[in-house]
Amino acid sequence: MDPVGLYIHIPYCLHKCGYCDFNSHPENASERERYVPALIEEIRHYAPRLEGRRVATIFFGGGTPTTLPAGDQIRVLKACKRYFDVTDDAEITTEANPSTVETENLKCLHAAGINRLSVGVQSFDAAELKTLDRVHSVEEIHQTVERARRAGFDNLSLDLMFALPGQSKARWQDNLEQAIAKNPEHLSAYNLTIEPGTAFHKLHEAGELAVPSEDFQLELYQYSIERLAEAGYEHYEISNFAKPGYESRHNTLYWENGEYLGLGAGASSYLDGVRFKNFNTPAHYIDRVQADGHAVQTEETLDARRAMGETLMLGLRLKRGVSIPKFEQRFQVAFEKVFGSVVERLREQELVSVHGDRLALSTRGLYLADSVILEFIE
Repeated sequence: MDPVGLYIHIPYCLHKCGYCDFNSHPENASERERYVPALIEEIRHYAPRLEGRRVATIFFGGGTPTTLPAGDQIRVLKACKRYFDVTDDAEITTEANPSTVETENLKCLHAAGINRLSVGVQSFDAAELKTLDRVHSVEEIHQTVERARRAGFDNLSLDLMFALPGQSKARWQDNLEQAIAKNPEHLSAYNLTIEPGTAFHKLHEAGELAVPSEDFQLELYQYSIERLAEAGYEHYEISNFAKPGYESRHNTLYWENGEYLGLGAGASSYLDGVRFKNFNTPAHYIDRVQADGHAVQTEETLDARRAMGETLMLGLRLKRGVSIPKFEQRFQVAFEKVFGSVVERLREQELVSVHGDRLALSTRGLYLADSVILEFIE
C-alpha cells in the first residue's frame, strides 16, 4: 500500500493575524500542558488503524507549532515513531514564526529528527508586516534563517505573500529579491485572499481595506514565476517553487489525493475513502480524546464521482498535472468517458493541455486555476 502522511496541528498562536482563517487560538500554558498528552493519546489510538502502513511524511502545522517548547514537540514526534512505522528517510517538517525560535530550540528539534523548517516570513518590509498584523520584525526574519542554518537545517522553506493592500510592484520585487538572497531550498508565494469570517473580511466589507486589481495580482504572479525560474527554482505547484529535489513531499501527497491522518484540534484526515475531522476547540478536543481516544466530529465517505473530481481538483494544482493512466487505474474507469467533454471545452479555451498521458493546466490556466478546477467538480 502507498505510504501515508501525518499532519499534527498545534493550535496556539502569539496573535491572530487579520487575514488568518486557520484554526488558531491564543497561547494557553495550562491548556497546553493537557494538549500534548491528548495528542499522544490520539496517536496511540490510531496505531491499529495504520498497522502495516508506512508513514513517509510528518508535518507540524498550526497555529504556530514553535509556540510549544521544543521538548513537547519532540515528545509528540517520539510518540509518532513509537506507534507508527515512520520511514528512515521521512520528511519531517515544522512550521515556525520568526518571533518564536531560538538557536538551541532549533538544534534540539533538528537533532530529534525534524529535517525541514517552514518559516512564515510573509514580507521583508516592516510596514507590510504591520499591515498583516504579524508580530515578528524584519530583523527576526534574518535571525531565524541564520539560526536555522546554524542548527543544521539544510531544507528551509520561506512563505511570502503578495498583492497586499497598497503594495507596489517594486516593493514586491524587493521582497522576492531578499527571499532569494537567503538561498532557501523552497519558496511559497501566495496572493493575499480575503477569507470570510476574518478581521480583514470585515474591513474589506466596510470599504476600509482595498486589495489590488486582479490584473495587477496576475502581473505580480507572472513576474514571480519568471524571476524564481531565473534564480533556479522550479515552479512545481500553483504557489510553490523549489530547487530540484526539494519539493514539499507532504504537500505533494495532499495534491496527489493521497491518504493522511490528521491529529490535533480541528485536524482533517483522509483514510480508506473516508474524510473525517476533529473538533476545533482545543479544550473540547482534549476532553473528547480523554473520553474516547479520538475527537472526530464529522466524517463522510466519498462516492466515486466526487473522489474523481477531488483527485483532479488537487492534482491540477501541480504543474505536471494528473497522470491519466494512474487516474484510470485508481478508479477503474475510462478518463475520457467521465471528463472528455470538460477537457475538450477547456482545451478550446486554452486553459488545459494534454501532453502524452498527462492533463495539466496551461500557463493561462494557472492564472485562473480556481475557476478552471471547479469545472471538474459536480
